[in-house]
Amino acid sequence: MTTPTEPIPPQPDTALGFTRHGGCHAPSDPGCYGARALSNDRGHPPRGGSASDSGGPPELPASGRPEPSPGLAWGSGGAAARSATDRGVADRSAAAPPPPVGNPLAGAGFDALAGDSVVVRPQHLHEPGGFIVAVPAMLGFTPVRSLVVAVLRAAPGVAGMTAVDVVARLDFDSPGRIETGQVVERVAGICVRHNAVAVLALIVDDRATAPTAHHRGVRGRRHRELVEALERRLAAETVPLAGAWAVAGIAPELMWWSLLEPRRTGTQPDPAASLITLGHVLDGRPVRGSREELTAVVEVDAVELAAVAQVFDAAVAAAQQRLAAAVRRGESGSYSRAALRKVLWQIANVESGAELEASELAELAVALRDPAVRDVMFALAPGDHAIAAEALWVRLTRCLPDPDRAETAALLGYSAYARGDGSLAGVALRAALASDPEHTMAQLLDTALQSGMRPEQLCQLAATGRDTAADLGVDLGGEQS
Repeated sequence: MTTPTEPIPPQPDTALGFTRHGGCHAPSDPGCYGARALSNDRGHPPRGGSASDSGGPPELPASGRPEPSPGLAWGSGGAAARSATDRGVADRSAAAPPPPVGNPLAGAGFDALAGDSVVVRPQHLHEPGGFIVAVPAMLGFTPVRSLVVAVLRAAPGVAGMTAVDVVARLDFDSPGRIETGQVVERVAGICVRHNAVAVLALIVDDRATAPTAHHRGVRGRRHRELVEALERRLAAETVPLAGAWAVAGIAPELMWWSLLEPRRTGTQPDPAASLITLGHVLDGRPVRGSREELTAVVEVDAVELAAVAQVFDAAVAAAQQRLAAAVRRGESGSYSRAALRKVLWQIANVESGAELEASELAELAVALRDPAVRDVMFALAPGDHAIAAEALWVRLTRCLPDPDRAETAALLGYSAYARGDGSLAGVALRAALASDPEHTMAQLLDTALQSGMRPEQLCQLAATGRDTAADLGVDLGGEQS
């Protein structure tokens, strides 16, 4: 809890505004929100300010059609076994520098999220509390003991406006102490890649207290040193730190305080009343109470895992017999076609509310070992059956043995990524790599996510999936909406 102080009426050093906007670029974006930094605490205007979207990503090349492969090999397969879909993601992720090998932030609580486009209406909000209570919606969960950074870029087509392009979070208490220099270098790298015009920072730390006239506050010095280091590093890239605040938690009536001069304090409004939170909830994007709730989505269910394990060998043997029969007939593609139809049928069953049995879950896992079948699943993420497909990926991720679990976790990661839920995408992709560290698609998607690649840059995966289905003689009904 914070130490009670007399709140100082906010005098906005940064004008923040959030509103729904229909100009999203990504097909999966349900709405846009924005934040504008008029000036930073030191009175310097943000860099840039052009209405043109000069920092936007270039058009991405098509990845080509994969050869239907009926094999029952593991989904990761290594470089030689990569499908055209894998290669397509590799082409895209190569456009942005991946995190360096051995990056101390990767997998250590640092989440680089492809954010919603945020367009500002400054008259709607004029104090930091509105930004602070929107953070859980932008992240997908309420952070604790974290540094949260919102990277802003020029909003396309709106003069003087900026948009939240990437939201990044660093866990203060992740295993192994992370040096301040590593933190600020990573944030600076994201800013450069995204042509940032300004940055907002928030520290959430339940051990902290607000400063008073006689005390700088518990952990105040540590927090200010971090923010000052971040400000210096960003200044080297001519990116202003437009505002930095600290809170003990994110909840109604809790205090916030500025970490830059001049010192200011205020109280937070109700996060549930935030327009951004409301928009996310209405669009089916839940705001979870903690990161633990998020990781629980992909935790293994030991009971169901044991049930699937009992029937798994039988499912593999049956699939091998079907494949052998198809090869003898000279119709190896018929195996992939039948396996694809089985997966699509079960997705329809999930959509109708059916509860799949352990034997059916095992059969699905074996079907998804076929790279062609797996590739088609990417076409479902932006479509009408995306919710049912994602529910099935969650179920399979919780009950399959390694390394088959990696395949469905990667599909879950892509599905979440495509609809803008970067937090769930990161959790799912880490689960995939824990199950199979060599899983090519999970590696590529994780690199794309960590480098801040936007969801719409992966749209070609869906087109490739539809092409693969067509090659197998299965019509998915054209481009999904």
